[in-house]
Amino acid sequence: MDVIVADYAGFCFGVTRAVKQAREAPKPVVSLGALIHNRQVVEQLAREGVHPVNSLEEVDSGRVLIRSHGVTPEILAAAREKGLEIIDATCPYVARAQHLARKLAGEGYQVIIVGDPGHPEVKGLLGWAGPGAVVVPHKEAAANLPFHPRRAVLAQTTQPEERLEEVAAALSSNTDTLVVHNTVCQATRQRQEAAVNLARQVDVMVVVGGKESANTRHLAELCRATGTPTYHVERAGELCRQWFINARRVGVTGGASTPAWIIEEVVVMLAEQEKVMVPEDEKEPVKAPEGAGFAPAGENNEVEVKPEASPDVPTAEAEDTAVAAGAVAGPVEPAIEEPAAPGEQQEEQKNEMQQMEAKMPELRRGSIVTGTVVQVNDNEVLVDVGGKCEGIIPLNELSHRNISDPREVVAVGDTINVMVVKPEDEEGHPVLSKRRADRRAAWEKLEEYLASGAELQGEVIEVVKGGLLVDVGVRGFVPASLIERGYVEDLNAYLGKTLRLRVIELDRSKNKVVLSRKAILEEEYEKQRQATWDSLEVGQVRKGVVRRLTNFGAFVDLGGVDGLLHVSEISWGRVEHPRDVLTEGQEIEVKILGIDREEGKVSLGCKQLLPNPWDTAAERYPVGTVVEGKVLRLAPFGAFVEVEPGIEGLVHISQLADRHVEKPEDVVNAGEVIPVKVLGVDQEAHRMSLSLRQALRDKARKQPKQEEKARENQEDSGVKLGDLFGELFEEAK
Repeated sequence: MDVIVADYAGFCFGVTRAVKQAREAPKPVVSLGALIHNRQVVEQLAREGVHPVNSLEEVDSGRVLIRSHGVTPEILAAAREKGLEIIDATCPYVARAQHLARKLAGEGYQVIIVGDPGHPEVKGLLGWAGPGAVVVPHKEAAANLPFHPRRAVLAQTTQPEERLEEVAAALSSNTDTLVVHNTVCQATRQRQEAAVNLARQVDVMVVVGGKESANTRHLAELCRATGTPTYHVERAGELCRQWFINARRVGVTGGASTPAWIIEEVVVMLAEQEKVMVPEDEKEPVKAPEGAGFAPAGENNEVEVKPEASPDVPTAEAEDTAVAAGAVAGPVEPAIEEPAAPGEQQEEQKNEMQQMEAKMPELRRGSIVTGTVVQVNDNEVLVDVGGKCEGIIPLNELSHRNISDPREVVAVGDTINVMVVKPEDEEGHPVLSKRRADRRAAWEKLEEYLASGAELQGEVIEVVKGGLLVDVGVRGFVPASLIERGYVEDLNAYLGKTLRLRVIELDRSKNKVVLSRKAILEEEYEKQRQATWDSLEVGQVRKGVVRRLTNFGAFVDLGGVDGLLHVSEISWGRVEHPRDVLTEGQEIEVKILGIDREEGKVSLGCKQLLPNPWDTAAERYPVGTVVEGKVLRLAPFGAFVEVEPGIEGLVHISQLADRHVEKPEDVVNAGEVIPVKVLGVDQEAHRMSLSLRQALRDKARKQPKQEEKARENQEDSGVKLGDLFGELFEEAK
């Protein structure tokens, strides 16, 4: 009889987390209600100092542990008022549903909770959902609700998704606005799907878990709905031999509150059935093995046993979707039955062999074991897993990556976890898989990352259409739109890089992992942006990066907040376009000129950090000074002339020429360099009066004098030369 354990059987992430917090908490500690719906675990924790209480009235001081089902906000407030130290073990999925319920109620929705009204999780949700919330266990109850204009639907995390969809459909006819949030725990859905798939493949299904556990009862209901005989037990001792008569394949699953060791008890007990389920004509009455735990429906403890034959082990072709018994930790020690050897020496040898074989772990298909690498060959790896022979890992079972040499992954002496693919091959060696063991561990870890929102790291191993493939223990996909905050032009730039990522979608049944780097960058950007806003003050000088240039200015990133550097504030001189002095990506210093927090706007300036040329204009350009300047622009009343960058003056139309001027362009053109005379300077108003007419007049007056002086110089020079030549001639005579 084959015994197959369904995927996802046993503790879910939330229960594992709660039990871990309970064990790590300083003792003594009380839990508000049974920590999980499993009597054996609760009793075990009680022996460790974790004692359940029914209400806060029983607690006066110390620590109180909030179980994974969560509680109402009123209970949390009461615990704080009593001065109790709160250890919150609420499942992250439940906490998410609670926050959603509070948010939706605050937005005016009537919150509808799909679930069991008596379940602790639902009672807690009601406290978060406000006084108008309603619990509906099924679609019939939903159809009987009166009309309400705005409703929001949530679900108890352990409910089947189909029930949530049925209730939503029933409510759509008597609600104007209907919002549906799928708060069903993904692990619950995966557990249910795996159990149903297995139930369709086996002759008998056993569901292990507490009778008061809602998710375990749902598991049993779903398995029965497939038509397969299904039995719900809490412990192995409840198994009945008659259930498995003529059964060749038995499936086992466990609820979210069922520990691995209880599932293992059931698996071991079912494995013993292979010895007692024999044809009628081969039965031989013997005493039941001590501690076998089965209660044969009858009067005594005698069962029928025949010598154990070598089991026919099927080849494991599938991945770890449906694995054989032993997927739960814990060695199985089968009873060894051999004919008694005559003589004391043979008896001693038999006992020694029994002791040696009892110490060897029983390798079952699908179980995870730890081994040591003892040899690395070109196409396989030998691993000591404590069996009779070393296990073999074929090259294609070493890693989910494409590798050509096993030495890329392991080395002799490495301790690794492997999955048993086949207990024995033709030569008696167990066939193992590191890839599948890593895959299972990776999926469990990814579920934790999804629930907690923590970030992980993954190496980019391939660029595909629409995104990147990353190694996160399994192959994950990062869509191109979720790599950066902006558009990514060349995905190949990320190949081989290790990225910080967050799991945003996970579906183990479809082998689907979607990750986002953008989510982390957005979160960090928002934190940085808020910190920048909080620190901004008018008058500050800060460094920024030019992100974008426009005709009217430049947008500068100050650290999550963009400020506008207007073209008029870039320089004291005239700037036609920001690109004339700035480039995108350039780091510059700016001064905060204004802040509008409501509109989210910041005004910046650069020229304020440079000396203002107007501060010394009167000293450098006294009245009467003639300088050259560049005509910047023309106006009906005159021309504006730049005498130096940052200082402009007006040449009034009356100062352009000695004659009457109709239009300034009749005398000067934009861009032309002309002489101007300073008529006046107003430093405070940043104004300067100039005159082209007077500058030209002064130039005209100076011209004759300069020419006359030049002639005089020339004449003086000529006399001296004549005298000099005369003297030379006289000497020659």
